[in-house]
Amino acid sequence: MTETTDVVEEIAALEDRRYAAMVAKDVATLDELLDEKLIYMHSSGVADTKASYLKGLQTGVWDYHQVDRSDLRTEIDGDVALVFGKLSIRITIRGEYKAFDSRALAVWHRRGGTWHLLAVQSGAMPATR
Repeated sequence: MTETTDVVEEIAALEDRRYAAMVAKDVATLDELLDEKLIYMHSSGVADTKASYLKGLQTGVWDYHQVDRSDLRTEIDGDVALVFGKLSIRITIRGEYKAFDSRALAVWHRRGGTWHLLAVQSGAMPATR
């Protein structure tokens, strides 16, 4: 295996942990994975910091039921990893159930040998007819 292949596999494992933690409302795991400077741009256009995102999970603003990922592509450039993909999300937001698809970019960066999620940019995809 090459170093790039190893990093791609490491990032894939981190992404698996992140999405599992979102569905499980495992704030401790997310606190470990998310960078202190995180900017999480939702497909609705709302932006969260690490603190506001974790608080939203804790207080039930977001109740993720299922997140399926497809069309994944990971690009590594030194200490930065870009993860592109399609998401199919089933979630209750402030008490209202929603199901939608989006495209997302997750930006991971390595500092001191440890990877953290620095940014997420998500854009809603039009509903199919």
